[in-house]
Amino acid sequence: MLRSFWRESKVKLWTGRGQTAALCLMAAALVTAPRASATDFTMTVSPNLSPPAIAPGGTSAAQISIVTGTGFVGPIALGCTVTPSVPQTVSPPTCVVSPANMSASGQSTATLTTTDQTTTVSYGVTITATDSSGTLTSQTLDLTVLSVVSQFTITVQTAVAPSSVPAGSGAQGVINVNPVNGYRTPSSGGITLYCAAITPLVTLPPFCSFTSEAGASVVITGSNPVPATVTIGTLGTVTGQQCANPRWHHIYAIWLGLPMLSLVGLGAGVGGKRSRKAWVLVAIFVVGAGFLLIPSCSNTTNVTCTPQGITPANTYTFTIVGVDGNGVASSNTGTTSSGPTVSLTVTAPVK
Repeated sequence: MLRSFWRESKVKLWTGRGQTAALCLMAAALVTAPRASATDFTMTVSPNLSPPAIAPGGTSAAQISIVTGTGFVGPIALGCTVTPSVPQTVSPPTCVVSPANMSASGQSTATLTTTDQTTTVSYGVTITATDSSGTLTSQTLDLTVLSVVSQFTITVQTAVAPSSVPAGSGAQGVINVNPVNGYRTPSSGGITLYCAAITPLVTLPPFCSFTSEAGASVVITGSNPVPATVTIGTLGTVTGQQCANPRWHHIYAIWLGLPMLSLVGLGAGVGGKRSRKAWVLVAIFVVGAGFLLIPSCSNTTNVTCTPQGITPANTYTFTIVGVDGNGVASSNTGTTSSGPTVSLTVTAPVK
């Protein structure tokens, strides 16, 4: 009986020891197993893109803030993903993060760039930050590429020079015709430039003309601005003999021979055959003498005259616009004026 009790006690003892050993092993496992720890940094991204909607060819951006914590080992790699709202797109926005790697707390910028051919739909943008402790992903930011009409604007590259001229003289400047949203001149015709308004209103105002590499019109085939020269002319005085001697003055000398011709005709009528021949020779002499007297009967002094009048002295402002072969007119987006302006001061003519 004592032997049986000893055996049972021995089994219980070993059983207790086994449970104790198992508990010790479990505790050791909990201590030595790797923890599923959180990242050792935080990331904050601006809640919206700036701007959230752009035209094709435009850009947008988001600000990123990284704050590292205790135990940070770095570096942090920043990335950006763009997802279109439709499966088929052309030239989707590209996203570049700068700086793309960070080894401490700091700021970074994600810039989204589109082209003139980017499909006009909405896109989802997410920012990621990864280091050895894990990856953080931002909320999805919305970017809308707007559907816009292709157009062109006109800007002044070089002001009109000289800025002041006497009536009868002119000046020149340079303007730029700028394509917007992938604009190209149509096959129906290039852009015709003209001064749509000239102020103040006068009877004989200055006049404008334009020239470019393509001639009188402007042709746009790429994304770069195309320059054109604007020439402003005025009406003034003209000095010269041809201005002082109208053609009808020159026939005065011929009128001087008319009485003599009358006498020649009368003599030829009453005389004989020989007499008529003599009178014909006299008539030829009279007509020839009349032509020789023409220079002496004209005024050879050079004078100043105004065959068309004079542009009044004033400061004039010219509003420049353009229209292409399809009737599309220039539009300076973001301004309140209908087009750029150039100015020229006209003074009294030089005498």
